[in-house]
Amino acid sequence: MESRRVEALADGVFAVAMTVLVLGVHVPELPAPVTGAGMLAALSGILPGVAGYAVSFMILGMIWIGHHNQFHFIRRVDRTLLWINIVFLLSVAFVPFATAFLTRYPLQPAALLIYGGTLLLGGVSHFVHWNHAVGHELVADEVTPEVAEVVRERISMGIVVALAATLVGAFLPKVGLVLFACMPVLYMLPGRIDPSLAEEASAPE
Repeated sequence: MESRRVEALADGVFAVAMTVLVLGVHVPELPAPVTGAGMLAALSGILPGVAGYAVSFMILGMIWIGHHNQFHFIRRVDRTLLWINIVFLLSVAFVPFATAFLTRYPLQPAALLIYGGTLLLGGVSHFVHWNHAVGHELVADEVTPEVAEVVRERISMGIVVALAATLVGAFLPKVGLVLFACMPVLYMLPGRIDPSLAEEASAPE
């Protein structure tokens, strides 16, 4: 099977999940008469929801970029890769619920555990996805062992941060929240995989 259909499904799931996130931010009800001070107070009450939306949107964007970059190199898919991808997308689709739960109970370790567990499922399945593609020669010939290892390191970085945020959040919830918020920033920085992606994108079809 061609990899384009897998990419199309993933793009659809990401689009829906990223859109549904904003539904967790509700317009506050203001008592009459509406005043500026009352509006500011109401808006401050929805800040956790707005922050959760923004952070999760950026994290989903980060994950989508990683998934998209994998398919720069993947040329074919087999049945096993399809099912690994389904598990990966399962975690993506669950992020809006995990986000809503976390923004409702931001200082509860259980909420951070659910959020972190969702991201860890996505990260681990993403890692297994890449390993399977490389191990079963579903990638382009240009994928050298060095490139394959750089991609593994890139995925592992997110897994380590998500795990650290989840574990730290069990004892220091505020620190755990900050670590989750830092995840997209790490992936905005240039990485060793960037030259390979640029070469692949410029290669003639």
